[in-house]
Amino acid sequence: MMLSEVINQYGRKQSPYMEGLVNHLPMGQFALYKLTKDLKKVISYTEFYNERFEVDPVSGSFSPKSSIEQCLGKREEYEACLDLMQREVSTHGVDKMIGKILNAYPLGISSGLFHVTIRLAYAKEAVTYDDALTEEVSRALAYYVTAYREVTPFYRKVPKEEIHQTMKRLMKTPIVEKVLCQNDSLGQTMKALYQSPEYLSSGFLIEGNESLKVQGLLDLCLPAFDTTRSIVALHCITGLHAMLVLKDYFNDFNQALDIYTTAVITHLLSIDGIAFQKPVSEAVLRPWPELLGEGADSKDVHTIKFTYTCHELFKRYPLEGLKTSLLHQINK
Repeated sequence: MMLSEVINQYGRKQSPYMEGLVNHLPMGQFALYKLTKDLKKVISYTEFYNERFEVDPVSGSFSPKSSIEQCLGKREEYEACLDLMQREVSTHGVDKMIGKILNAYPLGISSGLFHVTIRLAYAKEAVTYDDALTEEVSRALAYYVTAYREVTPFYRKVPKEEIHQTMKRLMKTPIVEKVLCQNDSLGQTMKALYQSPEYLSSGFLIEGNESLKVQGLLDLCLPAFDTTRSIVALHCITGLHAMLVLKDYFNDFNQALDIYTTAVITHLLSIDGIAFQKPVSEAVLRPWPELLGEGADSKDVHTIKFTYTCHELFKRYPLEGLKTSLLHQINK
C-alpha cells in the first residue's frame, strides 16, 4: 500500500468537516509520514483516529454547480464544489488551480482557524510524493472555498521591534475590550472586530521584507503559545508554516503576509489571559531527532502537526523558541 492509497481511501468518503469542527485526518496522515516515513505507523494512527472521532461522511447526492462563486462560503456545498474542483484540476492542473484560488480569494486564508490553508499546503506537498494525491488537492481546494470567511486587512505598519508594545496598546483600546466582553465565540469576536472602523485603524502590520514579517509573527505567536498553550495560538504558527509552503502561488506574497498578519493579531486577541511579551531565547538541549520521535509517538493530531511545523520552520528560521514551544505541546 502507498501513502496515496491511505489518504485517498478515507478522503473520498470523509468530509473536511466534523461535528461542526475540522477533520484533521488527512493533515495528520501526511505530517506523520513526513516525520517518520513509516507507512505502517500512518495506517495505525488512521485506525486510531477513526475509532475515536466521528467524521461527517461525504454525501453522494448534490446539485452540480457551474461556478466557484456558487459554493463560496457554503459548507453544505462541499460535495458540489469538490465535483467542480476535480473537473477544474483535471483540465488546468494542480498548480494553476492552487494559484487561481489563492489569488482570487486571499482574504480567506484564515478560514476555519487557518485549516483551509494548512490542508492546502499539506496537499500541495503530498502530491509531490505521488500524483494520485492530486485528489487531495481537489478536496483541499473545495474545503478552502466552502469554508471561506473574509479577513478585513489592516493598513498601518509598525517596525518589528515595536510589535509587542503595539499589541498591548491594541488590546486595551475601548473597542477591543468591549468586543471581548460581549462575544463568547471566536467567530463572533472576529466578526465584530472586523466590522469596527476603530479596530481596523488601530490594528497594525509589520514593516519590512518577508523575513522581518515572518520573524515578527513568530515573536508574537511563540510566546503567546508558551504562556497560554492555546490551540488558537498553535494554529497561528502552523498556518504560518502553510503560508510559506504556498508562497510561490501568491502573486504578491508580501501582501498575503499582511493579510495573514491581520488574521493572526485578531485571533490572538481572542485568547483569554494572554500577556504579550518578547521571546526569551534559551538554548534547548534536546536534539531534533529526539523531539521528532516524541512528537510522532503522540496520539494528539495537533501535536503531530505541530512537530512537523516547528521542525520545518526551524529549517528556515532557526529559533530556539520553536523547540521550546514544541516541548510545551509534547509535554502538555
